[in-house]
Amino acid sequence: MALFQAGQLQNVGYYPQWNVGIVAQFLDEFPVDAAIFSTVTSPDKEALALLQRRVPVFVPFNHSSHIPVKIGYDTPHTLGLDRIAAVVGASMQHPGVPVLIVDAGTCVTYDLLTADGTFAGGNIAPGIRLRLLAMHEHTGKLPLIGDEGEIPEIGFSTETAMRAGAILGVAYEIEGYIARLRENYPGLFVFLTGGDALKLAAKIKSRIFVDENLVLTGLNRILQENAKI
Repeated sequence: MALFQAGQLQNVGYYPQWNVGIVAQFLDEFPVDAAIFSTVTSPDKEALALLQRRVPVFVPFNHSSHIPVKIGYDTPHTLGLDRIAAVVGASMQHPGVPVLIVDAGTCVTYDLLTADGTFAGGNIAPGIRLRLLAMHEHTGKLPLIGDEGEIPEIGFSTETAMRAGAILGVAYEIEGYIARLRENYPGLFVFLTGGDALKLAAKIKSRIFVDENLVLTGLNRILQENAKI
């Protein structure tokens, strides 16, 4: 949950579970005038009902919400709301230029915003932990390892080989997208966001801008568009 005031991010809270107690505690500490709610999973109905009761202006973000970018996707109803919010956040900060938004989380998404403000589409690939999990589950002997630890250029053990393969594989993949898209979109600006942004940024040599709160910034802009505040 994030708190904005006058368009500026003031506070971000991360919670292992989003429930009615967490929502009540947050609203007791931060009385708010308007809120937007977005999820890519099934929310806690009790917590959502409390949010709707306690906040004067409540906006549920969905595919019918008004957004300040054009959607060029063939199936906009299947487009992840988090991807839309990230593109909106990017369009606010760099209007009039092509932007690539790389969101590195469970999956890595690559989304392109053209200079005329159109969300052209994007690609989806497995994230770091998904790659590590797949190697363990779909082979006979590779262990299940975490993403924390040594990341050598060339692995010197099974564990470092798997970790470097997963993390550097994503980093090099990002580099490849940047290089190819900059050929077709001169002046391309690149945002890196998501939970693994900082881990990957250290491995990427291309010019990028890390913004871990790009989705939150976009959601606040969508709230302003729909609540007219």
